[in-house]
Amino acid sequence: MLKQTLPIIRYLLLMAFITCYSAPAVAETLLENGGMVIKADVMTHDQNANIVKASGNVLLEWKGMSLTSAELSFNQLTEVITASGNVVLTRGEDILKGDRLVLDTVSGKGEMDNSELTIRQAGNFHLAGKKITRDSEEEIRVQEGSLTTCDAKVPAWKFGAEELNVNLLGYGTGKNVVFYIKDKPVLYLPWIAFPVVRDRQSGFLFPRVGWSNKKGAELDLLYYWAISPSQDLTLNLDSLTKRGVGTGVDYRYLRSRNSQGDFGGYLIYDLMQDRWRGQVNQKHKEIFSPEMNLRATINLTSDRNFLNDYGDKSGDYNRQTNDSTVNFLKTWQNYALTANMRYTEDYYAVDNSRTLQTLPEIGLAAVRQQLFSTPLFFDLDLTASNFYREKGSTGQRLSALPRLTLISGIPGYLNASAFAGVRLRAYNTDNIPAGETIDRNNGKALPEAGARISSVFSRIYEVNGESLKKMRHELTPEISYYYSPDQEQSSLPLYDFTDRLIHQNTIYFGLTSHLGGKFQQGDTAEYRDISKISLLQGYSLEGTRRDLLTAVDDNRPWGDLILTSETWLHQRAKFNLDSRYNLYDNRFNSVAPGLEFDNGMGSSAAVYYRFSRNFVEYLEARLSTKAIKSWTFGYTARYSFDRNEFLETVYSTEYRHQCWSVSLAFRDRPGNQSYLVNFNLAGLTGI
Repeated sequence: MLKQTLPIIRYLLLMAFITCYSAPAVAETLLENGGMVIKADVMTHDQNANIVKASGNVLLEWKGMSLTSAELSFNQLTEVITASGNVVLTRGEDILKGDRLVLDTVSGKGEMDNSELTIRQAGNFHLAGKKITRDSEEEIRVQEGSLTTCDAKVPAWKFGAEELNVNLLGYGTGKNVVFYIKDKPVLYLPWIAFPVVRDRQSGFLFPRVGWSNKKGAELDLLYYWAISPSQDLTLNLDSLTKRGVGTGVDYRYLRSRNSQGDFGGYLIYDLMQDRWRGQVNQKHKEIFSPEMNLRATINLTSDRNFLNDYGDKSGDYNRQTNDSTVNFLKTWQNYALTANMRYTEDYYAVDNSRTLQTLPEIGLAAVRQQLFSTPLFFDLDLTASNFYREKGSTGQRLSALPRLTLISGIPGYLNASAFAGVRLRAYNTDNIPAGETIDRNNGKALPEAGARISSVFSRIYEVNGESLKKMRHELTPEISYYYSPDQEQSSLPLYDFTDRLIHQNTIYFGLTSHLGGKFQQGDTAEYRDISKISLLQGYSLEGTRRDLLTAVDDNRPWGDLILTSETWLHQRAKFNLDSRYNLYDNRFNSVAPGLEFDNGMGSSAAVYYRFSRNFVEYLEARLSTKAIKSWTFGYTARYSFDRNEFLETVYSTEYRHQCWSVSLAFRDRPGNQSYLVNFNLAGLTGI
C-alpha cells in the first residue's frame, strides 16, 4: 500500500512546486545608484559582469524619472541602462517613446530608435524620428524626423527635416526642411530656427502679409531678439510695392523699481515722394522712489503727412496734433513739485511755425493745510512757464493762486465751505508782432471768491430679490457760487485760457443721485453700483461763461442743463450719458450716450453717439464675439452724419486652432483700403 502511495505523493509535490514557480510574482531591486528602483516579473543579477537584467512589465524609477519597457539591463560598472520593447520614458510632463533606449545615467547622454518625444514644459513640442539622441540635459538631436506642436495623430502642420537640433533652454534648428499641412508637403526650406521654451526666445516671427491703396502689397518680415529677461527687441523689414522697403525697430526694457519703457522707430525711402521718411517714438517711466518719478513720451515724424500715409489705426492716421512731453514729479507730505516740457506738432495748421511750445514749465503746489486750530485752510498753486514759437509772441509767465478756505457746517446734516483767493500773473514778452498792443513787461492781480453748501440724504431698502437683497439710495443736493471781477486784459499776451480770465458772478445748482446694491449668490455677498446720475445748472447774475463744447449766449442768464449718468442695466451692461440741454431753445446743444456690453466669455459690444451742435455728429459701434468655438469675429465702424459717410470700417476675424491660428482684417476709410493677414504657428511664431 505504501509503495503505491509514494508515487502519488511525489507527483503532487512536483505539481505544487511547478505551480508555485509559475505563479506571477513581482521582483524588486533597490540599487545603490542614487536610489534607483527596478521592478519586473523576472529579474536576474550577473555577479561577474555586475549587470542587473529585468524582463516582463519592467518599471524603473530614479531621480523623478520613470521608465517602462519589456526588457531592461543595467550595467552597474558603466551605469548604462539598455531598454527595449515598447519603451516609455517619463520625466515630469515630458514623454519619450520608442523601440530601444540606451541611456548613460552619469553623463545623461542617450539615444532611442524609432522614437517620439513630447516636451510639454517647453511649449508642447512633439518630435519624432528614426533616432533621437540626447547629448546632454538640454541638447537633443533628431535624425530623419519631424516637429510640430499639434496633439493630433495626423497633425494640422509639421516640419519634416533631415536633422533637427533642439536646445531646451534656447532654440532649435533644422536643415533640409519640408513644411507639411495634413501630411501634404507644401514648402521646402533649407534651414529653420525656432524658439523652444515658453519664456521669450529669439527667432523669426511669421511674416505679416497685406495690401492697401496707399502702400500697395505688403510683406513684413519680423525678427524677435530676447536680449535678456528685462530687455527685448523686434526688428522688421517692411516691403511695400508702392513705397519701397522700410525698416523698423521696437526695443522694450524693464529697470529696477518698476521703471520701464520702449523705443521704436521706422525709416523708409519713399519711392512715391523720392525722399527719406520716418518716425521715432519713445515712452519711458523712471521711478526714483515712491515720491519721485520721471515720465517721457516722444513722438516725432519726418513730415506732417507721415501718419496719414503710414498710420493704420484711428488715432494715428487722423491725428490732429502730435505731442512730445517730459514730466517730472516730486511729492512731500503737503507739497508737490512738477516740471514738464511739451513740444507739439499741429497737423491742421499750414505749418508748425506758429504752434506754441512749452519749454519748460515748473510748478509748485501746496495742498490744503489747516492754519493752527482754526477752521481756515490754506493752499497754493505756483507756476513758471517759458513759451516758444518761431512766429508770434514768446516769453515767460509767472502765475500764482494763493487761497484761503473756510470749512464749516453741521456734522451729519450740512457741509459748508467758502474760499477767497487772488490770481497773480506776471509776463515778460518778446517778439511782439507789429500792430499788437501787448506790453513787454506786465502783470495782473485778479481776486476770486466762492462758496458751496451741500447735504446728503440716504436710505436703505430691503428688496430680497433673487440676487439683489438690499439697495442704498443717496441724494446729494448742493448749491455753489463763484465770483471773479471784470478786468481789462488785452495788454497781456495770449498763450492759453489762463491769460484771459473771464468775469463771472454765477450760482450753480446741482443734484447727484447714487444707487448701490447688495447682491448675494449663496454665501457670497457683493456690493455694486447700480446708477449714478448728476444734474448741474448755472445761473449767471452778471458776467460771461466759457464752455469748451458748445457756444454760449452771454445775454441769457441760465446756462445749459448738464446731465451725466452711469447706469448698470445688468452686471454685464452699462449705459453712459453726457448731455447739455438748452432751456431757451428747448434742444440739446450736445449729447453723448453710450451702451457697453461684455458677457465675460470673450464677447463684447458697444455703441456710442456723439453730437455737438455746429461741431460734430457721428456714431461709433464695436462688436467682438467668440460665440462660435475657435472663432473670433470683430466689427468696428465710425459714421459721420455731418459728412454723410463712414469715417472708418474695420472687419476682422481670427480662427484659433490648438496649434495654429490665422487672422484677417479689412480696413476701409476714405481714400484708403487695406487688408492684413497674419498666420501663427503655436509655440514657434509668436512672442
